[in-house]
Amino acid sequence: MINMRKNRTKKTEEDDKSVPEELKEDSNENNPEVIQEENSTNYNKIVAGQIYNFSITIYKFFIKTLLVILKSSGIYLLWICLHYFSAHLYIKFCVPDTIVGFLMSPFMISTPHCQGLRWIVYNSTGVINNMWILIGAWIYSIIWICNKDNHVEPTSL
Repeated sequence: MINMRKNRTKKTEEDDKSVPEELKEDSNENNPEVIQEENSTNYNKIVAGQIYNFSITIYKFFIKTLLVILKSSGIYLLWICLHYFSAHLYIKFCVPDTIVGFLMSPFMISTPHCQGLRWIVYNSTGVINNMWILIGAWIYSIIWICNKDNHVEPTSL
């Protein structure tokens, strides 16, 4: 292995000796066009790397935001479903739309399943209202931050 390295080194040294001095001056190292092309190629690689890093950053931000939205909206959708189904079940089981249902409703409203359904309807209404307030405040904060960044102070006359 060592001999091979020595042989390679010797060959390159011999090659350098065999090249005349006039040709060495015309090599690519001193040619301004080649240097400019190499510099533009390096610049393009740097810009491409920066664009790639920026796109990765945007992708990570998008994924994190999407996960937060899915988790938050999952809870929101759960409360909406609970509210919808408990409201319909309360009407069906606790206050049926008949004369008998009307007569039985004072007795049915104190049963455990009707109290539970009424609790779900009441609390889900509060949670859904609070979620709308939270979403509105979040959207307002985004608008406020964007306007704050773009705000230009008026100049005095």
